[in-house]
Amino acid sequence: YSYQKINLSSSNIEGSGFPSPSFQQLSVAASILSAGTSLTESALMSIFGRSNLSWDNKYLLSLSLRADGSSKFHPDKRWGYFPSVSAGWNISSEPFWSLAGTTTKIRGSYGETGNQDGISSYAYHAQMSGGRNYNNQSGIGVSTNGNRNLTWETARQYGAGLDLGLLGGKLNLTADYFIKKTDNLLYSKPEPSTSGFTSIISNIGSMENKGWEFLVNAHVPLGAVQWSSDFNISFIKNKVTSLIGEEALLIGANMTLQVGQEVGSFYMYKQLGIYQSDQEVPESLYKNGVRAGDVMYEDLDGNGAINVSDRQIIGTANPNFYGGWNNSFSYKNFDFNIFFTYSHGNKVYANYRANTDRLGSGFMNMTEQVANERWSGPGTSNTTPRAIYGSTWNTQNSSRFLEDGSYIRLRALNFGYTLPTQVANKIGMKRLRVYVQGDNLYLWTKYRGFDPEETSDFDPQYIGQDNLILPQLRSFNVG
Repeated sequence: YSYQKINLSSSNIEGSGFPSPSFQQLSVAASILSAGTSLTESALMSIFGRSNLSWDNKYLLSLSLRADGSSKFHPDKRWGYFPSVSAGWNISSEPFWSLAGTTTKIRGSYGETGNQDGISSYAYHAQMSGGRNYNNQSGIGVSTNGNRNLTWETARQYGAGLDLGLLGGKLNLTADYFIKKTDNLLYSKPEPSTSGFTSIISNIGSMENKGWEFLVNAHVPLGAVQWSSDFNISFIKNKVTSLIGEEALLIGANMTLQVGQEVGSFYMYKQLGIYQSDQEVPESLYKNGVRAGDVMYEDLDGNGAINVSDRQIIGTANPNFYGGWNNSFSYKNFDFNIFFTYSHGNKVYANYRANTDRLGSGFMNMTEQVANERWSGPGTSNTTPRAIYGSTWNTQNSSRFLEDGSYIRLRALNFGYTLPTQVANKIGMKRLRVYVQGDNLYLWTKYRGFDPEETSDFDPQYIGQDNLILPQLRSFNVG
């Protein structure tokens, strides 16, 4: 049993016009500008239990159940119940198993979990607040409309796995497959502003994640050299399976949630090329100032105009597969480790390029690459438009700024030497190892920004957007 109660309170007061920077007491301020206080409370009560069974180390079973009650939901929707069960069978422990030096285990599981994060302490309440003043008269008004139908976001996951050991444990393989279905997604759903609000916290729909995960571990003797290698790879896909009203939701300026599509889908105009002559420009666009050297966007609805109805899903921030490869070598007293990570198929939206690729952006210079690749006459470029001051047509949210984020990264390199025991003992030590190590040493990628792994927001709805975020640091250590 557990019980949590969270109380958050704050107060603030702001003044200006201090006699000098030496004074830090508000009482000496020439004027008090504002003051405010706030108080919020929430509580979570949980009851949970688990039972494990192991029969002769052959048959394994685990059962668990938890019940959670959150004050963030209406009393009728407050409690959620989340069971789970997992089972395993060590087949190689059976009398009929005859493959010496091998171990085999199969696993299966089902479980549910609940989520209440991301909503306020009083999400189901309609709330009033002061400060709705008018014509020098104090006023009070509705500040949030609340949603009494809110309930727990629930994830149900099914899994199956195989563990296989070969060659007396020198080669080990693990394979897992899972399907995770999440219902009653909690989300701040946009509302028509005529309602008095622009959004409402709702259970908007459901989504599904599924995929394969593989791990290979090998211990390979190479004479006096010992080699241990771990390689893993994951293939995971997700999609939105339902939404309220089945209508697509625009996420920020260039992403969307749509039924049948992935969370993290980029939604924007598709660049087809560069107009090489004024004659190629449709008349309707020519009248609006589009000329040779400007970007050619796909007219999805064929109406001769480029507008919001021409946006489409172009790629996703999610990779087709990703993983890592770690190798450790040892020879006598020397040891060496090298670790790579990789990702393939994910897109990154280089948001900063809307400024670095445009003259007159106000606070950024154009890049040398744009200066060298820009269109300067028929046939000179079909990817980078002409350099024209203040153009907004050429910097629309489009596939022009959507880049391949695939990479291979040399994550870590470590080389060490351990003094022989008798030498260490002579200087009063049991063990002494010296080493040099480098982290984030090299990156192989086609992405033109600093780092394809960096993102301005780790929310899955917004992930994969780069606003010139500080890249991961390269470091060197001696120890």
